[in-house]
Amino acid sequence: MKTTIIFHSILLLLKLHKSSSLSLLKSKNSPPIKKVAIIGSGICGLSLAHALQNSDYASQCEIEAHVFDSRQSLNFGAGAGIQLTGGLATLRKINPDVHRAVANAGLPLKQIKSRCKPWFRSESPFATLLELNLEENIKIAGGSAEEELIIDGEVQACAIMRGALQEILLNTLPKECVERVQFNKLLTNIESGSDGIKCQFNDGTEAGPFDLVIGSDGINSAVKEYIDTGSVSDGGKKDSTIYSGIRVQYAVQDGKIDDNDVDSSELCQYFGDAAYSLAGVYGAGEGKKPTKGAFLIFKDPDWNGPFKKKKSTEAKKAVENADWSQDVESVGSTMYQRIKDCEVPDIQVGPIVQNADRFFELGVYFHNPLSLRGWSKEVQGSANRYVVLAGDAAHAMPPFLGQGSNQAIQDAYCLASKIFQHNANVAAPEPQGDDDAPKTLQGLLKEYEKTRWLPTASITFKSAFLGYLETGEKGFLSSFRDAFFFVAGKVGLARYVFLDAATPKL
Repeated sequence: MKTTIIFHSILLLLKLHKSSSLSLLKSKNSPPIKKVAIIGSGICGLSLAHALQNSDYASQCEIEAHVFDSRQSLNFGAGAGIQLTGGLATLRKINPDVHRAVANAGLPLKQIKSRCKPWFRSESPFATLLELNLEENIKIAGGSAEEELIIDGEVQACAIMRGALQEILLNTLPKECVERVQFNKLLTNIESGSDGIKCQFNDGTEAGPFDLVIGSDGINSAVKEYIDTGSVSDGGKKDSTIYSGIRVQYAVQDGKIDDNDVDSSELCQYFGDAAYSLAGVYGAGEGKKPTKGAFLIFKDPDWNGPFKKKKSTEAKKAVENADWSQDVESVGSTMYQRIKDCEVPDIQVGPIVQNADRFFELGVYFHNPLSLRGWSKEVQGSANRYVVLAGDAAHAMPPFLGQGSNQAIQDAYCLASKIFQHNANVAAPEPQGDDDAPKTLQGLLKEYEKTRWLPTASITFKSAFLGYLETGEKGFLSSFRDAFFFVAGKVGLARYVFLDAATPKL
């Protein structure tokens, strides 16, 4: 009898605790999200604008998206070529018309190849380590890779210039959304109010109130700084990033009217000593001649990975160059010589460098994916409204798996889905039972982070590993790298790593 009384008492306490917890969650629930500030108009920010205002869900739940960018304008000639895989497949989920426009502007990506200088005396200027036929390998993998990456018989993989992608994403937005894209707006402060969140900018203006602020403002994100510290200084805290000790030089050769027609692309990687190159052809827009691109990835001589060499106490980190400022004089004069010095096979890269129209140089930075700060934060005093991160602001990663833009687009889709779910929860009638209580906005934002953290953290670690492996020094390290890639191609490891990163995780 006594045991029964104790048992029922425990059940009653648990029920009361559960009821009070649910009441607390319901009392802390956020208002519907009707007005959103998107900080940053890169690929992530524009994809978010589409997901919120130009998707099937958007027609059922009106949300007003405002986009703010610190740059003077979008320079569609800036940037290099990118590969779209899972990001392209996700664009189709957001809006099939935008997806088709992007696919038509790019070139179907058929193969990825890795090569090195000949192992033995040979007339060939290179030795082939591995070749990935994308369609063939996707079908071999089957499962979710095939379901997500082959749609209506078309492989969801294309090579496209970054500027061409941004131009399409901007121009295909609804007219009223385009009119709400503002430039020269560097975020300097986030303030709360009972009617929403207000954003202050370096020109003295203020915008808002907003029901949600999304930081898609890149690696030096001001919104990330707010989540980490509760304040914003100088448009974003730069010491939250990690310099990899690896630098990238880009050469871009615009298509000419008399160039031969190209209907597909393949990306070829060439390994040398302490450096490697990547060459390919990228779509520059529907009806335009494709652009040739060459990348040279090499170790910063003053750094051992993320650690500065002791003898190089005066050395400075390479600039991240998030705005893709051109550097013709220094990059153009050193890139080809470095290719020669590092013995990188130049059969494809050399002609592109020598005939390039534009050059860029970037330092490779990334965020620590194990940060405990999280991707979202409640703005105190704003009636349970939040700021949240997406794209590079959440998980800047090294570029060596070609996944930055792809993951940004997937973030946009996943986050928008949670926003629409929140609005549906707010609009739904009160639940009949405690078990039916809807999740709060805080819970939904944590679900978004949980869904997207694991794949992006995995890609960050793998990309960092590949970056250091691929820039192996002359001797044992470069020989080990070549052997590693050769074996990886034979046993299917290369296929697994590529497809695991390319398959959308939503």
